[in-house]
Amino acid sequence: MRQLVLDAKSSTCCHSYLRACSRPKLHSARYKQFTAYTQRVHTKKRRCYGRVSAQTDNGGEKTPPPAAATPTAATPRDDDVLPDSLGDALQQASDATALAIEKGANRCIVEILLPEFWDPASGPVFAEEGDQQRFWKLTRRFIDSLAQGRNSKNIKAIYPDMGVAAMLKNQWPDAGFRFASLSDRKPVSEDDDLIVLAAPDPQGLEAVKKATAAAETVAPIILFNPRLASGDAGVGLNVRRLTKQFTSTFTTSYSLRPVADVGSVFRRYPGQWQVFVEDPSMEPGRYLLAAERSTRPAGEALDAIIEEALGLQTDPDGGGKGILASIGSTISSLQRFSRSLSR
Repeated sequence: MRQLVLDAKSSTCCHSYLRACSRPKLHSARYKQFTAYTQRVHTKKRRCYGRVSAQTDNGGEKTPPPAAATPTAATPRDDDVLPDSLGDALQQASDATALAIEKGANRCIVEILLPEFWDPASGPVFAEEGDQQRFWKLTRRFIDSLAQGRNSKNIKAIYPDMGVAAMLKNQWPDAGFRFASLSDRKPVSEDDDLIVLAAPDPQGLEAVKKATAAAETVAPIILFNPRLASGDAGVGLNVRRLTKQFTSTFTTSYSLRPVADVGSVFRRYPGQWQVFVEDPSMEPGRYLLAAERSTRPAGEALDAIIEEALGLQTDPDGGGKGILASIGSTISSLQRFSRSLSR
């Protein structure tokens, strides 16, 4: 399913794709059927004009339709705000981030988390050859789109280490931005117009804080797909609290985060946080808006929203893990098994 991930012009419905990514990989024949099916779903979703049939008068002769027939628009749905493809998501993210910066948000976070490349606990996952290149290519496409929207010339992409920065600089000689790494002595320069930190991890948290402080009076700074909170058991509560306190100084301009196998949490600046679940009454790939919140729903609050939307009962004793934890555990196990087979 790699081509679906990288082709911005693909007609594959992003909603169906995100759901499929969290399952074991399909065999070749099943994959072809899935691709053809999701293309049909996307065509149905985008069809905005009703059929104009020929009318018949009393004499039985056909009367041509009016010369200037007005097309019938499809009824808007809440899930129309969701992107239709990865390219659409990147464009939405760049537009929302440019608007947030224009409104004065000089610290932004962008999250486009694809289950194929991302694990909530361990961050980027590169199970197959070429996955790393595809993951880093997301950063370039986002930066290119953002540069066009803001008309910025001196954009800098800061990568987690010198090796990644050097590799990408060599592979992308035509890139319209400059390269740096968090391990550089001075990753932020005075002439930077815009700074994008690509996929920073917990090991680089202190370097991210220093770069953010250095960019305070220089240029807006964006964290693209960050994972600064470690899921390791040895990390203390105080460290987690300080990390959360630091990230709270950022505005999440765009977030598309799948929730297990049942829906997604979505936010596009300046809108609210929205929780979507699958709509069983519609064709696959359509979602119901379960809730809107002014802050990011997570943990037990998110569990409660999903359970209510799906008509599930919460454990009365309060001793269970919750529906999302149970589903997430199952999906994670399947993903790990699928990855082990490809090694």
